[in-house]
Amino acid sequence: MRGPYPRVVIAGPASGAGKTTVAVGLMAAYAARGLKVQGFKVGPDYIDPGFYASVTGRPGRNLDPWLMGEENLAPALVRGMRGADLAVVEGVMGLYDGLGSSTWGSTAHVAKLLRAPVVLVLNARGMAASAAALVEGCRALDRGVDLAGVVLTRVGGARHAARIREAVEGRTGVPVLGYLEHDPGLELPERHLGLLPAAEHPDLGPWVARVREAVREGLDLDRILELAASAGPPGADAAGQRAEGPVAAAPGRPVVAVARDRAFHFYYPENLEALEVAGARLAFFSPLTDAFLPPGTRGIYIGGGFPEVFAGQLAENRALGEEIRAAAGAGVPVLAECGGLMYLCRSLEVDGRSYPMVGVVPATVVLTRRLQRCGYVTAVALRDTCLGACGTALRGHVFHYSRLVPEGDWPAAFRLVRSDGTEDRDGAACRRVLASYVHFHFTGHPEAARRFVACAAGDVGQFCRAKPLAVW
Repeated sequence: MRGPYPRVVIAGPASGAGKTTVAVGLMAAYAARGLKVQGFKVGPDYIDPGFYASVTGRPGRNLDPWLMGEENLAPALVRGMRGADLAVVEGVMGLYDGLGSSTWGSTAHVAKLLRAPVVLVLNARGMAASAAALVEGCRALDRGVDLAGVVLTRVGGARHAARIREAVEGRTGVPVLGYLEHDPGLELPERHLGLLPAAEHPDLGPWVARVREAVREGLDLDRILELAASAGPPGADAAGQRAEGPVAAAPGRPVVAVARDRAFHFYYPENLEALEVAGARLAFFSPLTDAFLPPGTRGIYIGGGFPEVFAGQLAENRALGEEIRAAAGAGVPVLAECGGLMYLCRSLEVDGRSYPMVGVVPATVVLTRRLQRCGYVTAVALRDTCLGACGTALRGHVFHYSRLVPEGDWPAAFRLVRSDGTEDRDGAACRRVLASYVHFHFTGHPEAARRFVACAAGDVGQFCRAKPLAVW
């Protein structure tokens, strides 16, 4: 490795090109060589990073300029690569697809911020010379993007690949770094939020082995490694930073209980690290199987996931629901995001069947077949919460197929402002409980993590000294 932080971005002209297969295959192939590989995902996605973790043994991380701030991406890369030999960054959607019709927030935007070479993955099914037009178009739209190579997927065979290679290299000069033949066995099952999460697969081993071998046999791994090593410093500010992790959790720090199992596993690693840096000691628990919260719990964090898939099992675990309800009523701060919000409601309705949930939020949540909300938002707090005072603006992301049916009037948590200027209300807030559909990234808002931990420690002034309520 010659560069300071060897890295390569895996992009495509559109979704469905095979980016995830190629990215995970590269991670697995390099890991099999003995390299320590760090996987990153452009955008707010939680599912793809789960696959990275399964093949690298390191938490998959995100690089999102909206959630994290442009200035924080290169430092996040440096910190995330601590102890790693190589970073493989998977793009989002098409190479230039950003906010609205712009390229801001796109894979190309992130690649330029990271000063990273881009390998373009092309779905070659049904094309030959037209592949050259796609490559040339992607290169010409922004010459500041280092389009360093092409990988072909869904290829019909060696002769098909040879024709495309000749067209692409002859007409654009961009090298073709290999190809994957069409093989349905390289694809993973999907459902409404995309790929089925790694945590729900009973055995990923055979699929990982198949993808790893396909990439090892079909792609020029040495040349891609050379491209990654050719990248210069990721940024003037980041290159000189010390790549440090969270400080050690000392005794006496407030215990923040984090729900983590097959039902709840959508967490940005940096969020958990930020809570530790702010002074928390993290203790993990399972809403599916644990009857009690971790001893000494002073704060509760319930992230996203798929509670609807495990609604029956969650409903049966009444002991833990009573624990959480009692803790919230006693003034323990609770932060619940999306799936966590669903879990805190009175009931969850799936396919016409109702399942009792924790009962902290006075609403029924109904799973629908239609996407209810998707996109970036600015969440403006409508009252004091455990993440910020009234009026605090936090950037977030929403993506959900369920809707809330409130029981009467209750205080909404946020005014959500979308990129097009439209607004609506979201979530529920009451004293120390904050539950909404919004996912936040604490890299962009470290003060929110500090506020939550301070609330857990009982140190945010009159706000946390207020008389505890019996929730709602």
